[in-house]
Amino acid sequence: MAADRPLAELADRVRAGYNRLLYRGTLAERRELLDRCTSFDRAGLLATPVKDARFVMMDTETTGLSAYAGDEIVQVALLEYRGLDPTGEEYVSLVQPPRSIPPESTAFHGIDDEMVAEAPAIDDIIDEIVDFIGPAVIVGHHAAFDLRFLNRVMHRCLFCRLPQPTIDTMLLYLAFGGRFGHYGLDEVAAACGVSADHRHNAQADAATCGAIFAHIVPHLTGPDATVAELLAAARASDNRDDDSAQPSV
Repeated sequence: MAADRPLAELADRVRAGYNRLLYRGTLAERRELLDRCTSFDRAGLLATPVKDARFVMMDTETTGLSAYAGDEIVQVALLEYRGLDPTGEEYVSLVQPPRSIPPESTAFHGIDDEMVAEAPAIDDIIDEIVDFIGPAVIVGHHAAFDLRFLNRVMHRCLFCRLPQPTIDTMLLYLAFGGRFGHYGLDEVAAACGVSADHRHNAQADAATCGAIFAHIVPHLTGPDATVAELLAAARASDNRDDDSAQPSV
């Protein structure tokens, strides 16, 4: 599967070049979007106390597990937190992939071709996703899995990746309990006393991720801890476990 990744990236480069020729009028807008994506004050964000910082809980549903072998996003959910509290602001959308959704994937998340027939393509809403995330810390469970899919779109459309700091709630859980290994969202939610209803729906899973985040963070950092200190606490477990990029099941 690793051999498929260079071919997929090459295909994305060819497609992006074709798009630039076809849609010359949008280059200025793309450049403006790229500037908005990359120009936030990262150092300032890292120095912000956790209680005042902006976090975005992230989850996606996909056609399969291989971002670089043809699988695509079919749903994306982003939920805003200020400190450890949800603000109620969210971005949730079904996505029409450029391929059929396999029956085995539909059995997993309940999304089929008919449900996404009128949904936007991911390339058409990546600007809305970038704008919603903005200057924030991205939080997800097995976050690397979702970021692989989003960053493939970012590379295709903007030739960059999402630059925001990222926190994986599974790594927070490992640091919290001094554990090793691989834990799905259900396991971590149960251990934290968090309800995990409507699993494998991006919006519901992002909400569960947010509740886990709010439960664990006070146990890892002091009341005046900064975002940088929280990231360091999460990275402490990352040095012990390298399996966090797998999707939760």
